[in-house]
Amino acid sequence: MAPGSSEGRLPNSASRDTVELRKATMAQERDPLIEKFNEKEKAEEDIYFARRDRELIAKLREVRDEGQRRHIRELAYMRCPDCGARLKRATHHGVTIEECPAGHGMWMSEDELHALAKRERDSWIARYLYRPRL
Repeated sequence: MAPGSSEGRLPNSASRDTVELRKATMAQERDPLIEKFNEKEKAEEDIYFARRDRELIAKLREVRDEGQRRHIRELAYMRCPDCGARLKRATHHGVTIEECPAGHGMWMSEDELHALAKRERDSWIARYLYRPRL
């Protein structure tokens, strides 16, 4: 080959870059400290993303569960436990109660019960709530 011919040879800058790249690659492949560092870095990254994924999944489940609880609460709110019919509000002797339209029962809050018992001192409700102390 003639000294000025470029057949079979790379230009000087390209050959230098290739040689340096090979040296750097070989050095990284051989150095166990760099390998350990890369493994540690990858493990920490995996741990970070696993933790983040768990947190996101927990948030999604919480939102889904809250939606289900709200839906169940809406379905069960003001329903008769026996037949599932919607309770109707009615006023008896000045006290508002909720009653089953099919006649399965009446429901009232604690405040409504005490208001009724105070007014009806001689009834069984008053005797039950305001028992004489022994």
